[in-house]
Amino acid sequence: MTRKPTSHCRIPHVHRVGINRREIIQVGFLGALGMTTSGLLAQQALAQTPPRAARAPKAKAVILVWLPGGPPHMQYWDLKPDSPSQCKGTAQAIKTSAPGITLGHWLPKLAKQAHRFALLRSLTLNAEDDNHNLGHHKVLSAVDFRPRGSNSFQSRNDWPAMGTIVSALKPSKNGMPSDINLPVRILDGGKPCPGEGAGFLGSKHDPWLIQGDPNKADFHVPDLMPMPGLTVDRINNRFRLLAGVDARRRDLDGDAGIRQLANVNQRAYQIATAPATRLAFDLSQEPTPLRDRYGRHTFGQSMLLARRLVETGVPFVQVNLGGLNTWDSHRHEDQYLERLSPPFDQGFSALLEDLHQRGMLEETLVMALTEMGRNPVLGKAVAGAAMNASDPDGRNHWQWCWTVMFAGAGIRGGTVVGKSDDVGGHPDGDAYYPSDIGATVYSAMGIHPRHELLDREERPFIVNDGEVISGLF
Repeated sequence: MTRKPTSHCRIPHVHRVGINRREIIQVGFLGALGMTTSGLLAQQALAQTPPRAARAPKAKAVILVWLPGGPPHMQYWDLKPDSPSQCKGTAQAIKTSAPGITLGHWLPKLAKQAHRFALLRSLTLNAEDDNHNLGHHKVLSAVDFRPRGSNSFQSRNDWPAMGTIVSALKPSKNGMPSDINLPVRILDGGKPCPGEGAGFLGSKHDPWLIQGDPNKADFHVPDLMPMPGLTVDRINNRFRLLAGVDARRRDLDGDAGIRQLANVNQRAYQIATAPATRLAFDLSQEPTPLRDRYGRHTFGQSMLLARRLVETGVPFVQVNLGGLNTWDSHRHEDQYLERLSPPFDQGFSALLEDLHQRGMLEETLVMALTEMGRNPVLGKAVAGAAMNASDPDGRNHWQWCWTVMFAGAGIRGGTVVGKSDDVGGHPDGDAYYPSDIGATVYSAMGIHPRHELLDREERPFIVNDGEVISGLF
């Protein structure tokens, strides 16, 4: 029987948009240090004892590879060779290292890694076309509904992204940031899309957004570069001065926000001055053959950087393989696949192999996710859909059913969970929802999905209402 979305965590949230007093103070402090990193560095110490995770946790970190726009699942992961020609596309089935599983010929390197990953072939939003922005919000925040007050652009009414929840409950222990998104932001008309921020959890938990191409020789992280003339010694002096001021303001000790601010200050200071931070972003430390194996392109070097970051102790890294519409093949589907498949296939297969060789795959949950699939019929117009919907060689948005991938951290490689119908259009049997992905991620990290957190106004909310996808383990 197809499982329907549950509603027991649909607690109404009406949050004030904008920056509150505490966040203004925080930004002011970071400005005093001469850094542009905003309040994303705080890790809230929770007073309550968390519930036990649903299963023994195996993951120390998560790497989420995000394919914005939605590649055609029937060409990559869920081939339908017996479907009509206007449905199956041009993909040729190739054998993989997992018996009984085939992939499209676009992914020859990943086919050799199939024994290490599992495919979930019946993810759904139970909708024809929620469009990109809402799809981003639902999948990246692991919710099955639009939170009250949220819209097509990022706001403080949004449900917190999975990475920000992990950051709040499983923060880095060695001074590194806890949640990093790279190498581009997901923007719509210059405005950030929902799903990449901490939403009503508060700006202190927003991810560190790294914007820059790791494949370029001059790649660097601006937030690690002090303002001109502001040396580490001067930062040390300013930090000592601030500490002295705080010591004379004991009247603020009773303010929980001020106590959290002290932690923010310390974290910002540690990240700005720790040599390990800059070293983690220095890809020149990697052997040339390994860099070449990942591919000397943005996709490959971004995934190599993700491996370096989790190896250094960052619990959650999201790698965005392009911007909002990068994989949005309304027309010329094969041209999209010819351009995007080789760097994705090379970089992602190298990531899995590299993690395995380093003994990291069993403690790193790796996912390839996207906010939608593609219409099972080429050239078919969909009600209320975006432009170019009916081009004969393209596919429109499709959020009734698509495929995502998981590996590492106890995932049973070489398996398939869920099934789609004869053309890949709808779940055939059990359907899974974004909340189930969230429950699976949190459980793998040792976080109970029903954990209770406080939002930025100190109101309680339940982290997730999904169910762990047991078939993956």
